[in-house]
Amino acid sequence: MRSGIKYITITLCASMFLMAGSHTAAQTNELKKEVQVVRPYEPSISDANKINLQPKIVDTIKVNPNFTYSIVQRPIETYFTPTPLSAARMVSEPLPDLHMSYMRVGLGNTALPYAEAYLSSNRNKDNLYGAWVKFFNTNSKLELTNNLKVKAPASNIDIMAFGKRMFNQKILLGDIGFTQNNRTYYGYFFENPALTPSNDKQSINRFAANLEFKTTNKDSASINYHAQTNFYHLTDRYDLQETMITGLFNLNKYFGQEQFGGEISFTHYGRSNPTGSKNNALLQIKPWAHFFGDQWHAYAGLNIIYDANGNVNNTYFFPRAYLSYDIVSHYIIPYVEIDGYVQENSYSHLLKQNPWLTSSIDTWNTVYKLMVGGGVKGKFSPTVSYHVNANYSIIDSLGLMVNINFDNNNPLFNRFSLLYENTERTTVKGEIAFEPSKSFQVKLNGAFYQYKTQKISHPWHLPDYEIIGFIQYAFRNKLKLNAEVFAIGKRWAKDPNDSPIRLKEYIDINLGAEYIYNKRMSIFVCANNITGAKYQLWYLYPTQRFNMLAGVSYKF
Repeated sequence: MRSGIKYITITLCASMFLMAGSHTAAQTNELKKEVQVVRPYEPSISDANKINLQPKIVDTIKVNPNFTYSIVQRPIETYFTPTPLSAARMVSEPLPDLHMSYMRVGLGNTALPYAEAYLSSNRNKDNLYGAWVKFFNTNSKLELTNNLKVKAPASNIDIMAFGKRMFNQKILLGDIGFTQNNRTYYGYFFENPALTPSNDKQSINRFAANLEFKTTNKDSASINYHAQTNFYHLTDRYDLQETMITGLFNLNKYFGQEQFGGEISFTHYGRSNPTGSKNNALLQIKPWAHFFGDQWHAYAGLNIIYDANGNVNNTYFFPRAYLSYDIVSHYIIPYVEIDGYVQENSYSHLLKQNPWLTSSIDTWNTVYKLMVGGGVKGKFSPTVSYHVNANYSIIDSLGLMVNINFDNNNPLFNRFSLLYENTERTTVKGEIAFEPSKSFQVKLNGAFYQYKTQKISHPWHLPDYEIIGFIQYAFRNKLKLNAEVFAIGKRWAKDPNDSPIRLKEYIDINLGAEYIYNKRMSIFVCANNITGAKYQLWYLYPTQRFNMLAGVSYKF
């Protein structure tokens, strides 16, 4: 029965499916439709409304826990034995070669030749020794004020050997040397046409030896002392002789913040010239004391001098004092000072200033009876320092250079003598230094003088101002440049007619350059008086105008 019903149902469904298919085919043949799709289907979901409520459980019962506890401390012992390490060993670096010795040779338009050698021992903590030799020769022609050119040859020879021995907080050092300065009396007074230039020459020879011993204790409980002796013998071509020997001893010691000390020295000069001989002896005693504070520094002392010059004996007492106060941490330090001393006018000292000084002069010492002044020093910045000073001096027997005649048959007035004069001098000095680095340095200093003489109209050959400037620059340790500028104010000289004559101001500019080829060799060039300024260093003695020197330096 069930199978029959099932069969009937299947038959009906198949009939209906066939009828539907035939009907669809009949409609398709009769109707045609076109469907245009505008855009793809984009499904969307409508916004949902959420319930923004957070469930909260309100607990009305609060329970405060209350309990106690304890910790039973039981240390745990650990055992650890580190493995021992061997000491580290640093490999010593080789010390750089200092190149303590060098040689320099050069030629120029007037210098024929120039040679210099410096020999020194190698690095040693106990001693240092060496030698130095220098030779300079010039054979130039100089133009006098009458447009006449004259030969003015000159040469210098310097030889020195030195040594130093370092002990435990003690130093022993000394040197021995010889110098020779050769000059020609090329200047002369040419107003008389009958005069003939002189070919007279001067040769100054000086043999010297020095010995010094001093301590370098830094402990304030120790006493430091210093002993020194000096000797020289000087001669020239005109029977001049001078022998000097001196001895000096000083000591000092700290007592808390104060330092006390003293010095005693003795100097003897034996002199002889064509007019005779005379001795000069000086004994000096200088007790002193230093006082220090956090911002101030004071010095007080006394200079006692006994001067036996020939048959004239004098004793001098000069107070010495100094007081400074640091107002702004090394930036502004004002100070005041008072001093006095005796300047020894030895032939050696005078001939270094003026080699055309005659041998037949009588020398007297210059006495600075009073020097009082003050100033301000300090720094504008870590790289800029300054110093300004003004002082007033009362001077007895100031030695002034004046022209004199040597040969009455041919009065050239090309020698110099000393004229002693009592004078008062006011000096204003200033100095500034700018050193931003080791490779760049600038220094400028100047001094302005005003003299008040008693018997003469002018302080002969003394300028009213002096200004010196110096610049040095090193470019990458390969090129070194430097420049020097000298500006000297007007001076007065006494002509053969005893009338004052003015020597003009002048500016002398010198340039130098050195190219460092390697660590040992370099090439240098020096150009002096590059503007060709024409001036007289001493009356009737003009100096060399533009001149240049070039050469090679070698270190070893």
